[in-house]
Amino acid sequence: MIGSTVRIGASIYLPALPIIGENLQITDAMMSNTLTLYFVIFALFILVSGALSDAYGRRIVLQSGMFFFIAGSVICAMACSYETLMVGRGVQAFGASMIPGTLMAMVRDACSDTWVVSLMGWLAVLGGLFLVAAPLIGGILTHFFGWTSNFWFLAILTTGAWITVYLKVKETHPVDKRTPFGFQQTFSTAGTILRSGDFILVMLPVIAYFALQGAFLAAAPYVIMGIYKLSPVEFGLSNIVIVIGLFSGRSFGFHLLKKCGIRAVYRFSGISSVVISVLYGAMATNLIDGLAWFLGVISLFGAIFGMLSPVGMKSSLSAFRANSGVAASMQGALLIGASAIGSAAIGGMLDIFPTLDTETSFALVSSVLCLSAGTGAIMSCKRLQ
Repeated sequence: MIGSTVRIGASIYLPALPIIGENLQITDAMMSNTLTLYFVIFALFILVSGALSDAYGRRIVLQSGMFFFIAGSVICAMACSYETLMVGRGVQAFGASMIPGTLMAMVRDACSDTWVVSLMGWLAVLGGLFLVAAPLIGGILTHFFGWTSNFWFLAILTTGAWITVYLKVKETHPVDKRTPFGFQQTFSTAGTILRSGDFILVMLPVIAYFALQGAFLAAAPYVIMGIYKLSPVEFGLSNIVIVIGLFSGRSFGFHLLKKCGIRAVYRFSGISSVVISVLYGAMATNLIDGLAWFLGVISLFGAIFGMLSPVGMKSSLSAFRANSGVAASMQGALLIGASAIGSAAIGGMLDIFPTLDTETSFALVSSVLCLSAGTGAIMSCKRLQ
């Protein structure tokens, strides 16, 4: 429930993007900036939030993040201009930056290696589920109550999560294990983590997947509702195929992990990613076309995403157990930053190549990212822990 606030916040308003743009007189490229800004601010502040959770405990950081997320949601709901909407998204992102890395650190604090993979798998699957289910909720809210209802819904949902943390969530990082906070020490630790091949090389495929996720968030509303003329509610329903892919990938990946080991998961995911890259290339050149192909290929990506992400995230965290807060936040910064790059890539493609439609731009970006993810997964197998 806690983690869902960040995922839903990123994508619930996607069905309302064209309506918001029309009501506030904002262009499509400018509307994509609301996604990019969210991801950029998220990535910038998440590292500091991890160090704060290492120094002062997990619960206080979670509760602070939710407070700012609620405030940003209210600002967005009351926005009457592009500038106000961007301010609200910025405050939302600042609050959201304190949540996912802290949750991952709590899992690492409290669980054995096997349970870390299992729980991170569920967090990845449920995070993906909320990410793609949110447009369905947003489509219904937009249809019946207008676009501002999306942000009021986020404020109410996050208030419920805040109350849950206050009443139910226990501190997992005891005082005697905390490390003093300092910017110099934080960035020194972050630099050590980034220079470690056991961290960054293992994370590269996951980073590429998150960049593709950002590209999908920016492109999907304009492809599914603009090119294929589905309604906001139908757009939300179409994302069910991605949910199926995520659940299937998580289940198969965990089965493969227990039977064949952690490296088999990465190797299989890498080969599958190369195949998906070819399919996206075929889509970009119109060898395959249509809504069914668009949703089918993205559902295959969802399956590989659900399979590989928890293994990569667990392995890279295990290399830095003593600084799990900073390591988890570094993960979050890289992944959300990758999402920002993915969404910005779509906006950039549309600006630089105005003759390309959104679907072709998305397919080109996705083909490159899947090829990069597949190559990285195959090459980094030996570094898994």
